[in-house]
Amino acid sequence: MGVTMALFWLTLVISIIGSNAGGEFSVLHTPQSLKFAGSSKTLESLLKEIFSASLGLSVEENSEWNGLSITDPFNTPEAVVEVYIDGVSSLGENAGLKAKNFPLVVDEYEPDTYDAIKHRINQRFTNGGNKLINIRLSEPDDLLSASNAFGEIVPPKVSKQTLQHLKYDGVEEDYQFLYELAVLKALTAKIRSGVISADNVVDFYNLRFRSLHALSDYHGPNSLQTKEAKKLLGNALQELSDAFVKAYDGSVLVTAVTTDVAHTRRAVRAAPEFRAEAPEHDNYTADYAAIFNIILWFGVVFTFTLVAIVYAIMDMDPGRDSIIYRMTNTRMKKDN
Repeated sequence: MGVTMALFWLTLVISIIGSNAGGEFSVLHTPQSLKFAGSSKTLESLLKEIFSASLGLSVEENSEWNGLSITDPFNTPEAVVEVYIDGVSSLGENAGLKAKNFPLVVDEYEPDTYDAIKHRINQRFTNGGNKLINIRLSEPDDLLSASNAFGEIVPPKVSKQTLQHLKYDGVEEDYQFLYELAVLKALTAKIRSGVISADNVVDFYNLRFRSLHALSDYHGPNSLQTKEAKKLLGNALQELSDAFVKAYDGSVLVTAVTTDVAHTRRAVRAAPEFRAEAPEHDNYTADYAAIFNIILWFGVVFTFTLVAIVYAIMDMDPGRDSIIYRMTNTRMKKDN
């Protein structure tokens, strides 16, 4: 009884988390050896299997998702690019992306897609030489770690451009978004310059855009500022996709993943140049949401589990031969 009740509440909590978190899996470019079709949902936890199958790597978890077909298993793409965008369930139709979109069920808070793909590539290609890039665009240190693949990338200063609703000064969320956007464009420029090219070695790129959810929280998901930000990001993603396609002669799968699972807080790390001039905000760390959700849902699950166990014990029939019955029965039998 107790175990059953505990599993029931645990399932209920997980379903609540899943029902409140949605996303979208967008395919910006598909090589000729792959075909994405239909509009069926997929789980975020299965993205690593989709990418592995696309690259011709072993798949550890079977899936009934029929959105991907491998038309030429002997000519799989040389690279996969995933741009992970926190805080929005979709960029929307006005973003200007030419993409095939699939609804995404967010069933895990921090997906292990990059680590899983990296591990499988290292197991398959023991000689090395693969480009395995994991960059948080808001972190200058990540740009330094990727210098072997792209060369030196100096964290750019936000250049002035025509904006209708976003502001360079006075709103930290706007500035941080424009900073990450400038980093993304700097990477695109590096790729266009020829720093990477097709070499018959499998590569995987994971780029993480983290500031859009803070901007959306601050201005509102339907605000003019958020709509403008999505359009700017959509244009930048299209340029990035075009650059990768040219670099790999079309033999690359370029995708974007949007998820609103982190859209529960307004926390952002400001760019170094802006922090001193920005207005004061709550000083959250980048791990605030993860720690908060872990503590919150552990507390919920633990509480309901404890209640279920107590209820099961209270309803338990100890039987007449149990030690509890014999020690508490006031009319104890005497031995003859």
